[in-house]
Amino acid sequence: IISNLLTSSSSSSSSLSSHPMQRLAALLSLCAGCKSFQHPITLARSFASIMSHSVQLNAAGDGFVATDLSRYQTRDSIANDRVFFIEMGWGNDSHGQSSTKAAVRACRNAIEFNSIPSIKRLIPDGGYDALKLDVLLAVPPKYQPGLDLDAVAKVFPYGDVRFEIQDGGMIAPSGIAIEKLGDVNEDMVVVCSSVTVGH
Repeated sequence: IISNLLTSSSSSSSSLSSHPMQRLAALLSLCAGCKSFQHPITLARSFASIMSHSVQLNAAGDGFVATDLSRYQTRDSIANDRVFFIEMGWGNDSHGQSSTKAAVRACRNAIEFNSIPSIKRLIPDGGYDALKLDVLLAVPPKYQPGLDLDAVAKVFPYGDVRFEIQDGGMIAPSGIAIEKLGDVNEDMVVVCSSVTVGH
């Protein structure tokens, strides 16, 4: 039941908001108001079931995403003697609480001021096709479940991208929640990025 409610679209479930986080809040409220869920242990188990559901929530309201980190960890990290340079960046989502938008901006901030015109000479065994990128993202734990790595990977025009996620970044107050911008609270989500470029 929980899975069906979480994954149902707004058109098929008029009683629940189309916004994923509001839908989750509404679902918990329904559970709390149901007589069979009023026992604390039962309610706690229901909440744990929701949070452990295989479909991850996107806090920005873009729907549900199921980014599997293991898909971006099929190789080892770049060896130190094969690293060209390391770039740093940060990104922020002022309204909407989207860790994905913040991460995209952090990665763009890290790479958008650079050019590697001699990459084919630096990597004679493949050029751009052999380029590797190790991307470390520091994301507030509260907003890690909504992180869409597929969207973040699209920032990089070439290279084999490997992601690592760690607790970090920042949640700063915006001072105002604007519903039409997707806000569910006053959090500004900040993500930091480190992009290691090598082969």
